[in-house]
Amino acid sequence: MFAALASLCLLGGGGDESHVQEESWPTYQSLLAARQASSYLSVMLAPSPTANMQHQVWILVPVHNRRGTTERCLAHLEGLGIRAWAEVLVIDDGSSDGTSEMIGQDFPWVHTVSGDGSLWWGGAMRLGMEKALSAGAECVCWLNDDSLPEQGSLEQLVHLALERQAVCGGICRTADGAFVYSGGFIEGRWPRHSASAPDPTVFPLSVEWLHGNMVAVPASVCARIELPEGRWIKHNFADIDFTLRAHRAGIPVLLVPSALGLADRNDTATYWSWADPRLSWFDIMRGFGSPKVWWYAPGLMRFKTVHFGLLGAVDCGWLFFKAGAIVLFKCLPSQWMTPSR
Repeated sequence: MFAALASLCLLGGGGDESHVQEESWPTYQSLLAARQASSYLSVMLAPSPTANMQHQVWILVPVHNRRGTTERCLAHLEGLGIRAWAEVLVIDDGSSDGTSEMIGQDFPWVHTVSGDGSLWWGGAMRLGMEKALSAGAECVCWLNDDSLPEQGSLEQLVHLALERQAVCGGICRTADGAFVYSGGFIEGRWPRHSASAPDPTVFPLSVEWLHGNMVAVPASVCARIELPEGRWIKHNFADIDFTLRAHRAGIPVLLVPSALGLADRNDTATYWSWADPRLSWFDIMRGFGSPKVWWYAPGLMRFKTVHFGLLGAVDCGWLFFKAGAIVLFKCLPSQWMTPSR
């Protein structure tokens, strides 16, 4: 009887628990249809770098033990001419692969600040934002080191963020186009986003949350809401939590389809469903204590209860029950899983 219950839970394991579901998005599609008649490019061509020179802009790049990826990102930024209008700050969270030495030797113009390996994405961004804001930054840009903006994309995000006093995010596709980092809406108390990118010629879209790959945040927003907290929501949900809090505080959160970038596909347990055969029962159990994965218990519970209260707590209880059932199901002897003939 329990095996049947666990099997049912496993079949549902790819459902509502993953915070980056790729599915049809009626609300999103209707927004696109409503704006197709107008060309955004005619209104919002990439401003020249001189348009941002009058403002203090800092680009924040959190890194940890990805020396080659970080080097590629910084070289790309230098090739884009970023140095003409922005400061770049790398938050190195305890890298042991020579990342810090590489930056000092090859990119002496880059500012750096170090962590002890416990910051993760949320803590690193908080530290970087505090440093940039204390130096007088009027706008900060989040940029993951595995994301490479196209020419003019960061300028667009900064220009629009300062003009609208809004949180503005771009769209990063993987090289094969199979995955898109963007933004979306809350549906069923889970963040949902479309599997496809919107037409780059449409106007900026009002959304409820953004992925943190490439996002511009004005200093005025940081004065109104808390920075990424970094204590409980360390990695997964940290970008969604901040941008969703901005939206709920009445701050515009905009997805800018013409601000494009290329990103590496993060095909790790970070985004896997519990039903994925690559996850063992031990991986699932260990994940509750690992900030790297979406079901990290402290971060998940914090996100769900802060944004959805008692119903969010109920969601967590159901997820933990489901996890227990799936773990026991994955522990069953393999011969029990083979239908008898």
